[in-house]
Amino acid sequence: MEPLIAPPGALSDALLRLRDAVRLPQFDLTGPDRQEWRERRDRVARDIGGHVARLEDIDAPLLVVFGGVTGAGKSTAVNTLVGHPVVTTGVLRPTTYAPTLATHPDDAAWFTGDRILPALPRAESRRDVPAGGRAEAGVLRIVRTGELPPGLALVDAPDVDSISTVNRDLADQLLDAADVWLWFTTAGKYADEESMRYLRRARERNTALAVALTQIRTDDVEEVVVDFRAKLAGESLGDVDLFVVPSTTVVDERLPDADITPLRTWLWSLSAPAARRGRRRQTLDGALAALPGEVGPLVDAVESELRAVRTLSSEAGRAYANAAHDFAAALEQGLPLQQEVLGRWNRFVGTGRFLRLAEEATGQARDWIRNLLTNVTSAEEHRLEREVRVEVADTVTGLVVQLADLAAADIADQWARTPAGRDLVAARPDLGRSAPHLRDRADAAVRDWQATVVELVETKGAERKMKARWVSTVVNAAATGAILLALAHTGGLTGAEAGIATAAGAANQTLLVKLLGANNLRWLIARAKEDLVDRFENLMTGERHRFIEALAEAAPDPEVVDVLADALVAVESARVARA
Repeated sequence: MEPLIAPPGALSDALLRLRDAVRLPQFDLTGPDRQEWRERRDRVARDIGGHVARLEDIDAPLLVVFGGVTGAGKSTAVNTLVGHPVVTTGVLRPTTYAPTLATHPDDAAWFTGDRILPALPRAESRRDVPAGGRAEAGVLRIVRTGELPPGLALVDAPDVDSISTVNRDLADQLLDAADVWLWFTTAGKYADEESMRYLRRARERNTALAVALTQIRTDDVEEVVVDFRAKLAGESLGDVDLFVVPSTTVVDERLPDADITPLRTWLWSLSAPAARRGRRRQTLDGALAALPGEVGPLVDAVESELRAVRTLSSEAGRAYANAAHDFAAALEQGLPLQQEVLGRWNRFVGTGRFLRLAEEATGQARDWIRNLLTNVTSAEEHRLEREVRVEVADTVTGLVVQLADLAAADIADQWARTPAGRDLVAARPDLGRSAPHLRDRADAAVRDWQATVVELVETKGAERKMKARWVSTVVNAAATGAILLALAHTGGLTGAEAGIATAAGAANQTLLVKLLGANNLRWLIARAKEDLVDRFENLMTGERHRFIEALAEAAPDPEVVDVLADALVAVESARVARA
């Protein structure tokens, strides 16, 4: 007889590529659902590995998993089929912490390795000792028994409705690995939603399935079976094999053989090569057909993360763009420089003989400058220049840090309102304020800007052809005047002080017009402000990078979506080609 799917080749390779692609997303930006998405990813990847194992080992023993609800008698059924107690039973719940796999000795090698259920450690037992308690929790216990025919392996799984989350997860893992589900439910629970939910899952994936209805009184068999079959038919499961196990006395942790004979006969029939290939093909084909539905939500979640990344990044960009706008507006309005320092400069530039010389000068620039420089010693001039520039640096730096703090706090607040951003902000509380080194960087940037203003004055002065011997003497004073003309305002000054500030502005402007010309002065002031705004934006780019960096560390690679989609298409193409 020809094998089910003759050499798997391309399909196996495509499945392995899909498994690797499924493992790529980390779901760091899925908020409180992060763990759920990771578990879902791991389950899908694990299932795909199981599909490859079925595909490549098509003649392996059929794995029948006894799954179902609490108290339905799964463990008792396994003990009965094996012929002696191999699994603990009892009234305490849960009874099954460690799943038991019973198989013929000749088939044990199929299950001792990691071909299936690779995440579960193995523990072999050849003794007729019931096990499966807490001490072996999470271990797949393998029992070799000649009571089972070759080609068949039975697994007693934990209850799907166990009070233990670990047990419920383990039950799901075992059912996902099964070639056939033997679903156990009771006369009292067969219509429960939890039980029906699993049966729907088997139907949706076209998993090979049979149902054992247990603990049913003889007098109620007909009525309950009719009702149960009607409910199964309503779920498009009307043709499922249904085995009735009546209520009876359990002796030595086993049922009377007669009560389980029909089930035994059916199970034993599955060990035949043709039967197990047919059941395996049914489950495998159903699982492969269901892959788009399994992988699709993962793709959707990644796309949702990428949308969140764009939104969060946009919010960061908006906040720092607003900061740049506010900074430029502050420059236009004028900065509140310290009155004491500004007053001394005002007295130097805007009062006395200096101002009169500036207002009355009509000769060549070099003559006017010579007269100007006789009004103050070089030492006093340099001291005043330094004071003004320090005051400007401190004021501008303070404004930079203030606006950066406001922007960072705004972004952190906006991010914290979203599931994707909330965890990022919680993990990086420093994002809610400016970077610790910003003040030093801002101070350096402002001082560099002041040096640039000096260079601009030098450049425009050279265009006016001032004699070289005067340029080096005048440039610093002129640049300081230009800095104040660009940034200072009269806010906070009153009375005589306001008049002095206004006069200082006029004197500064007169001085600079004499040195540079009116057009050059307008260009210089505009260029100085533009350059300072550019430097602010560069500083904010560094601040914004902290947020972008935090996003990048958590964001999925955009190519993951295409990788998953392409891998899924490759599997479907290979599946169709092998059909």
